[in-house]
Amino acid sequence: MKKVLVVAVLAVFALGACNGKGKAKDNSPVIAKVGGTQVTEKMIDDKLAATSPAYREYVNTPVGKKQFIDAVVRENIILEAAKQSGMANKKEYSEALKDFKAEQERQYAEYKDGMLIEMYVKNVHDGITASDADIQKYYNDNKDTFEHPVAYTVRHILVTSKEEAEAAYARLQNGEKFEKVAQEISQDKQSAQNGGLIGPFRKGVLPPEFEKAVISLKTGQMSGIVETTYGYHIIFKVSEQTLPAVSFEQAKPEIAGIIERERFDKWYEDTKKKLGVTVNYDAMTPAPQKQAAAPEKSAPAV
Repeated sequence: MKKVLVVAVLAVFALGACNGKGKAKDNSPVIAKVGGTQVTEKMIDDKLAATSPAYREYVNTPVGKKQFIDAVVRENIILEAAKQSGMANKKEYSEALKDFKAEQERQYAEYKDGMLIEMYVKNVHDGITASDADIQKYYNDNKDTFEHPVAYTVRHILVTSKEEAEAAYARLQNGEKFEKVAQEISQDKQSAQNGGLIGPFRKGVLPPEFEKAVISLKTGQMSGIVETTYGYHIIFKVSEQTLPAVSFEQAKPEIAGIIERERFDKWYEDTKKKLGVTVNYDAMTPAPQKQAAAPEKSAPAV
């Protein structure tokens, strides 16, 4: 509890950090003095910049300016008292700072990598953009798909290994309901909660191996084990529905997406092969299950 309180106090004071040497280093007018600390106009302006435009407009009024300055002064009074108290020497304080620094470093590393990935993927995408000629060719080569489009609805179970898929298939062959098995073991958590249900979707949306299996199935029929880049699937075809024809102009955005996704997937697989990637899924220790927190006791009335 003490550690939580220290972190909370740090959060309150984070924006109020100031020069404690008694000398204004920013060459701006001194608005207030709190012990050895000078509260300068720049310090107040920096804090004000973090507020909303509406609040900044209010601070431009005489009443608003006084309230904001008083709030900054109040913050620095408490901060100065905290410094003089020796609180900074407490173990809880140093631990809170250590935890905060570690979290900031983790977030920075994550942001740095994420920004690099985002910018590089955009660069890759710029090199695989579908041209009008590419789109026209795809439409001509797949005319039947657009002139007589079909929407499919299926259930599927996705697992990471062939052994898991074989075990799941055996359960289904022994009479267990597809929905039940999907809810219990499918790694596609979004569809698993609905018994593995996905769709309706048209051709070109999902991996080619998956779609090929779906198209070959009759309604109410279950596939064998189907391998895609996502893992191993077992598919149950729920329904298929014929849709109105789609013109070339209507199909252009969809076709562009299909071509670019296929090209990106190819780039990804080529890069993965080039890097010699190997993965040992079994080496991952299962994450510990969090225990439900005990209900907190009500605070006594005061």
